[in-house]
Amino acid sequence: MRGGIAERGGVRVGHRIIEINGQSVVAMAHEKIVQTLSVSVGEINMKTMPAVMFRLLTGQETPIYI
Repeated sequence: MRGGIAERGGVRVGHRIIEINGQSVVAMAHEKIVQTLSVSVGEINMKTMPAVMFRLLTGQETPIYI
């Protein structure tokens, strides 16, 4: 959400969280990711990538060549 706590913490709008504290969350349901983050205490380390790139890498979309 634009202006939300995640964006203030460095997560960009349109990015997908792929790892939390060294644990892959690629196949994890959104609700489970929210749960994981909500019970985390202290520093949280996340890896993200643009959602478009994520969908291409996971085969959810196919590239369009011009």
